[in-house]
Amino acid sequence: MRIFLERVMLTLVNMFLPPLSVMLVAGVGMDALVNTLWFLCGVIPGHVHGFYVTWTYFSRKKKVRKGRYPGGPKPFIYSRRVINGDASDERVRQLWRAEQRASSGEGGGDMMRKRPSRRASRRTSRRSEV
Repeated sequence: MRIFLERVMLTLVNMFLPPLSVMLVAGVGMDALVNTLWFLCGVIPGHVHGFYVTWTYFSRKKKVRKGRYPGGPKPFIYSRRVINGDASDERVRQLWRAEQRASSGEGGGDMMRKRPSRRASRRTSRRSEV
């Protein structure tokens, strides 16, 4: 219920003053500056960026609560708090390692691995000949 109220409050704040909602989520930093510039250039871009930042924040926060890796960097988002879903960098590293272990242990990791290119395989075969 607390998360729902937080979302509603930030949505209402974003409707009237998007830079304030971004400051509440990401803190005073590059995200707030970018949103302020978008808002000054035109009201609509500021709202779109504000909703984008808050949506990303809550989406990633939900993943972290479920014990899943929140994901990597997103365009136009610079705050570690938003990128990590309000988790610490150490917690995000733990979630990433756990997800990598799970994907490699279930056989799904084979699809994620890239095969070496022909050029790379030629290089290794030439080294073994020498």
